[in-house]
Amino acid sequence: MMAIQFHRVHDRVYRLPAPFEGGGLVNLYVIRGDKTAVVDSGVLGTPTTYLAPALEAVGLKLGDVDMVLNSHGHMDHLGGNSELKDAGAEIALHRDDLALAESNRHHIETAAAAHKALGLERVMPDREAFLLRVLGREVGVDRVLEDGDTVDLGADVRLQVVHTPGHTAGAVCYWWEAAGLLITGDSVQARGSRPGGMTVIEQPSVYPEGLNKAEAVQAQTLLMGHAFKGADGNDLGPVASGATVTHVFRVSRDFHTALTEAFDRAIADAPDATGAEIARRAIDALRDAYSLEDEPSTGFPPSAAMTLPNYLKAARA
Repeated sequence: MMAIQFHRVHDRVYRLPAPFEGGGLVNLYVIRGDKTAVVDSGVLGTPTTYLAPALEAVGLKLGDVDMVLNSHGHMDHLGGNSELKDAGAEIALHRDDLALAESNRHHIETAAAAHKALGLERVMPDREAFLLRVLGREVGVDRVLEDGDTVDLGADVRLQVVHTPGHTAGAVCYWWEAAGLLITGDSVQARGSRPGGMTVIEQPSVYPEGLNKAEAVQAQTLLMGHAFKGADGNDLGPVASGATVTHVFRVSRDFHTALTEAFDRAIADAPDATGAEIARRAIDALRDAYSLEDEPSTGFPPSAAMTLPNYLKAARA
C-alpha cells in the first residue's frame, strides 16, 4: 500500500488525504498547539492505516493526539474515533449530532428511511453492510460542543466553533481567526464531492443559514473535508483560498436553489406522483445543466439517497 503523506497547509496545520472503501477520500486536518488535535478521524482503520504513519513522519504517534474535533457525525468523519479514543484522545462533537456518535444503528435506520423514500429498499442490505464495515464501535463524546465555543490548543491556537447545520444537524466549522483558516468539514458542499453526483444535505431548510454563517467569518482559506466540485466539475478544494472562497459559496447556494426549485416544479406538475417519481423528475430537470449521472444500482446520481428525500420533504412541507 502506498504511503499517504501529510500536506502542510500552515505552520501548525497538516492535511491528510485518506481513501476509503467505495472510491471515497476524506481529508483529516492535524492542528498543533501545545496540544495536538485532529479534525475528523475518517472511517474505521483510517487512524491506524494512514494517520499513524503520517504522524510518525513528523515525530508523533497516535497517542500524541489529544483531541478529535469531529466536524459532524457521518461515517467517513467519525468512523475512526474508537481507534483514537483507545490511544488516549478526547472526542468532541456538536450536541445535535450526538446520536451519530452513540449509535451505529442510528446511521442504519436513517439510511433505511431515506432509501425507502426513493423506493430503493433493495439496495439497503449492501448499504447496511458497508456502514457496519466503516463505522468503528460507538465511543460517544467526551466534550459536547455548542455554537461559539472555543477550543484552546495553546500556543495561540484558538478555534471557534461555528455551528453550520444543513449537511447534518450538528455540522460545524472550526474558525482559527488569527490564521484566517476555516476548517469546514462538509458544511460547504459546492456541487458535491463525487463526479456526476449530488450534494449531501440532510436539512435543506437551514443549509443557506449555515452557508451564511460560514461565509460571514470572512476566511482567507477554507480547509474542506473533500475536494468539492465546481459547476464545471473541476475540484474547488479541498484547500480553497482567495477568490475561490467566494466562488465556493456561490456554487453552493446556486445548486441548492436549483434543486429546491426543481422539486417545487416537479410537485406542481405531478402532485399525485410518488416520492421516487418526483425525485426523478427533479433530477431529470437538472441533469444536463449539472452533468448528473445515474448509478446503475439505484437509477439516481451518487449520494442521491442522502439528499433527495430531504428536499422532497421540504418541498411538501
